[in-house]
Amino acid sequence: MSGDFEIIKKDEEKLSSWVTLVTRTVKASCYKKPQKFHSLNQADYVSVLPVTSDGEVILVKQYRPALEKYTLELPGGLMEEGDNSDGRASAELYEETGYRVTEPLISLGQLDPDTGRLENKLWCYIAKNVKRMSEDAWTPEPGIKVQQVGMSELAMLLNNGLFTHALHIAIIGLAVINKHITLPD
Repeated sequence: MSGDFEIIKKDEEKLSSWVTLVTRTVKASCYKKPQKFHSLNQADYVSVLPVTSDGEVILVKQYRPALEKYTLELPGGLMEEGDNSDGRASAELYEETGYRVTEPLISLGQLDPDTGRLENKLWCYIAKNVKRMSEDAWTPEPGIKVQQVGMSELAMLLNNGLFTHALHIAIIGLAVINKHITLPD
């Protein structure tokens, strides 16, 4: 089926240092005339599901202007040029929460955040036995609050629509499917 589609033109418009708008003109036997499709090219995402030795999950709460509200999320961020994904995941965990990885991160794989509109990847990790180190002089990032929840509370947040970040729900789902965590019914 992909042989039926041909990209006949591709334009890129850099909107900011974060985002480039890509316009592809596609010719296909199923179209009467060539069609334009738009996507956003941006840095890959990296997110980590941090779990303490007591089975508590570390979340961040922050205001998201795009949604005009506060959200609960897993720590994460954008990959920077030259980053490796596990190094960036560890760095984002520390920067946003003050918690450090104490054993190797476990990769849960890569996901395509939105196959119709986004060209980047989401690198998914779980970090077990994360700890806050007393000797660290960690300073909270402005606008981010750290929240520690048990598995029962995490399940309640998910079931009641209070944790709505779809990509982060996917990471939690991957952790459950791969038996890294168990959520109560």
